[in-house]
Amino acid sequence: MKRLNKKGDVWISVVLYTAIGVVALTLILSAGLPLIQKMRDKNTVAQTKNLMTIVDENVRAVVGEGPGSRRYLSPFEIKAGDLYIDQDSDRIYWSLKTTAKMVEPRWDSNGNPILPDVNNPEQSSIPEFREGSIRIYSNESIIVDEYILVMGLDYANYADLELDSQFNSPFKGLYSMTIQNTGTFVDNKPVISILLTL
Repeated sequence: MKRLNKKGDVWISVVLYTAIGVVALTLILSAGLPLIQKMRDKNTVAQTKNLMTIVDENVRAVVGEGPGSRRYLSPFEIKAGDLYIDQDSDRIYWSLKTTAKMVEPRWDSNGNPILPDVNNPEQSSIPEFREGSIRIYSNESIIVDEYILVMGLDYANYADLELDSQFNSPFKGLYSMTIQNTGTFVDNKPVISILLTL
């Protein structure tokens, strides 16, 4: 009889240790996964900031070099978030929903969060953080502890952007980008053609 109790005790111990292990693993994952996602988002923001800097340098080089100047960016990859090329307002901007608070969100005079409008990324009443030519701002979304981070390049007073692509904004994934000075002018600004292909 004692022998059966020992076998039963062993199985009870195995079940208890397994249950404790599963609970511990669940706690570790529930705490660790959000941190991993925040680190991944911060890495994505850093990579996209570098990409936006490269795009800005090439647009400015093509404008400075004059008609016929052309630059190729390949591969041009948007790993996460959405890239918009707005030829109506001559802006290029990128947005990402994230749980990582990378820039302090902005609030209106009533204490409500100001949500960015992807159709109008440059809201004049909203202050922004600048890093070189890149404008960066963040707002809280309607979901608790979720933020919308926006990075943008504004060429409204510098060049007239013309999107020449079979694809429409927003862009996501892997492309090849061609930036070209067409040699034409609109409102005394050079027309810069941006072609995105697979």
